[in-house]
Amino acid sequence: MTRRRSRIGPPLLALALALALAAAGVAAPARAQTGADTSPAGAVPTVNAVWTEHEFTFTYFGRGTYYSCGGLDDKIEHILTALGARPKPWVQVSCLDGGGVQLLPTARIKVAVPTEVTPELLAQLEAGKAKRELVAKTQGRGTAVDVATAQFPAERRVVEFEGRRLDYINDGDCELLDQLLPQVLEPLGIREAPGSSLRCIPRQSQTGAVQLRLESLHARPAAVAEPAVP
Repeated sequence: MTRRRSRIGPPLLALALALALAAAGVAAPARAQTGADTSPAGAVPTVNAVWTEHEFTFTYFGRGTYYSCGGLDDKIEHILTALGARPKPWVQVSCLDGGGVQLLPTARIKVAVPTEVTPELLAQLEAGKAKRELVAKTQGRGTAVDVATAQFPAERRVVEFEGRRLDYINDGDCELLDQLLPQVLEPLGIREAPGSSLRCIPRQSQTGAVQLRLESLHARPAAVAEPAVP
């Protein structure tokens, strides 16, 4: 194969050209690397994930902020959905004090979240496959696809909850977030990101109390297709 030779001009001309390029801020073109990541700048890497189902019993101990049954139900559902849970998680709050404000409400939560596929997770799912097939047959679904092992692409995102007055989540929800984090969110694999903070003061709604940044796994929208590889 014939290689093209680069012409080398006189030393002074080369020096002048180099100085002109530097002054203009023109960088030399980078070499392509074999096997390097060629995804667009800022693209979020994806992982294979499956939906995993979880159940919790969560009791809220309010020291300054209290909710009605429907209010607490809506708040928890909103938080879980924003963090990547499958839409419409099941949340049922026990109303011991009628339908108004509850002093010590307990919520039963059933939620499915994306979980990154690992050999250990696949082994657990395979071990429970026979039971799931039996339940499906009992419910009349016959040979339905085992959704527990259906993989899909997912990506990690940082979700921010800031206590702005007009937002659905505000500084008055500081106590709720503070209790949900260790009891529900962290067991789901959700973690605080750098710069996150909660500054809850009992019986006070302090401006700026909620500056929560949480990293969670989100299923990629089915409408967003990967570009075809030629």
